[in-house]
Amino acid sequence: MLASGTSDRAPLEGDGAGPVGGRRAGALPAPAAVARLRRAARELGNILHPVRLVEQAVRFPVPEAAQMCALFLTQPDGSVRWTAAFTSEGGRRRVGTGEGVWDRGTVDGAAWLNEVVDGARTVAEPTPGDPVEKLLLELAGYGGARGALCAVAVPGLSGTAGALLFHRARGYFDAADTEALTEYAERVGSALGAARMYQYQARTASTLKAALVPAPLPGVAHAVLGAAFRSAVEAERIGGDFYQVNELEEGFDFSFGDVCGKGNDAALLTGMIRQSLEALRLVEQDPRRLLELLNVLLLRTDPEKFSTMLLGLASPLPDGGLRVRAAGGGHPPPLVVGVDGTVREVSIGGLFVGAVEEAVFRETEFTLAPGETMVVFSDGVTEARNPLLGGEMLGEERLARLLSECGGMPAPAVSDRIVQVVGDWLDGGEHDDITVLTVQARATRGGVADDR
Repeated sequence: MLASGTSDRAPLEGDGAGPVGGRRAGALPAPAAVARLRRAARELGNILHPVRLVEQAVRFPVPEAAQMCALFLTQPDGSVRWTAAFTSEGGRRRVGTGEGVWDRGTVDGAAWLNEVVDGARTVAEPTPGDPVEKLLLELAGYGGARGALCAVAVPGLSGTAGALLFHRARGYFDAADTEALTEYAERVGSALGAARMYQYQARTASTLKAALVPAPLPGVAHAVLGAAFRSAVEAERIGGDFYQVNELEEGFDFSFGDVCGKGNDAALLTGMIRQSLEALRLVEQDPRRLLELLNVLLLRTDPEKFSTMLLGLASPLPDGGLRVRAAGGGHPPPLVVGVDGTVREVSIGGLFVGAVEEAVFRETEFTLAPGETMVVFSDGVTEARNPLLGGEMLGEERLARLLSECGGMPAPAVSDRIVQVVGDWLDGGEHDDITVLTVQARATRGGVADDR
C-alpha cells in the first residue's frame, strides 16, 4: 500500500526522493516517532470539544511525520470541511494552520477523497491536477504535486467520516509509514466520534434541562409574584422542586411541589408531574380533585416515587385582596406575612401525592388582604442545616422571625431574602433543593388593581 506523489523535476542529491545516508529523509524515524504519534493519538481521547480535537489531530503529526496534515470531514450537503497544519517549504519548526470548505464541485474533482470516503480504498493517492495541489500552494507554497502524498480513511460512527491527508515535501511513504498513519487515523476517528457523541448528549441534556427549569412567572392582575430557587446540585439549574402560575380569566392558579430525591432523577419526575398537571387542568380546575388524579397517575407511573404538593386558585375580591382556595398533599403549610410584619400559618394538611392509593387530601380557603404576602416554600428552607452548629436546622421559628422583618416588602424581594438567609445559614454545607414562591395581593382602586 505505497502512496507517493509525483514531481515534474528530477530528484536532486539529498532531496529525499530515495534513501539518504542510510535512512529516508522525512520518514517516520521508527520506533520513536511512531511511539510519539501513538501517545499523541491517545491524548485525543481526552478532548471532548470536536473543533479543538480536529485542530490538535492535524497538529500532532507535524513536522515529525509529515510537513502537512489535513483532515477532510464530509458534511451533510456534500461539501467537505478541511482543517490543516503545516510547515512552510523548507521549514520544520513553525507550524501554521488553515481551514476552509470544498464545495461539491471541488470534491468531485478529488478522486482520491471520494474513493476513501466511499470505502473503495482505505489508502489513496492524489494525482496531478487534483484540487489538493492548490491547497498545498496556498497553505505553504508547495508547487504542484511536489513530494509525497498519502491519504487514509478516518472512520466514523457509521461509515467513513472523512480522510486524513499527509504531505512530505521530501521523501516518500512506504508500507510501514502507511500502517502507522492508518492507525493514527483510526484513533482520530474514534476520538472524533466520542467527542461528537458527547456534544450531542450535552445538547440533548441542555434541551431537556431547559424544559425542566421553572417557567418565568407571568404578570397577573391583582397580585405581585416572586420566586427563588437554589438547586441541591449547585452545578445544575434543575431539581425536585417545582412551581408554576397560570393566569385565568378571573384570577390565576398556582402549583408548588417537592418531589422525593434530588438531581436529574427528581427533575425528570418533576417534569412529568408538571406536564401531567397542565394536561389535567384542561378538564379539571378543582385543586383537591387535581391532587386525586395526580395521585393515581404517580402510583401507576412509579409506586416508589411521591411528592408533596400545594395547588390553589386565587381570585380577586371586590374591595381588594385575594380569595385563595388551596389543596394540600403533605406540603409544609404556607405562611402569610402582613404589612405590619405579623406572620400567620395556613393549616391545610393532606397526605403525600403518590404514596398510597387511598390518600386523603385537604382543602382550605383564606383571604389575602391588600399588601399581604403568601409564602410557599419547600422543606429545603426549614431543614437547611448549619455545619457550625452541629447540623442544627433553620426551622420554622427562625423562618417566621425572618418573615416578620419582611412586612411590606415586594414579593420578589421576600423570596430572594429567604434564599439569601438560608444560604448564609448553610455556610457552604450540603442541602436539599431550596425553593420559594411568594404571592402578594395588590390593593384596588375602584375595583381595578393598583399597580403602584
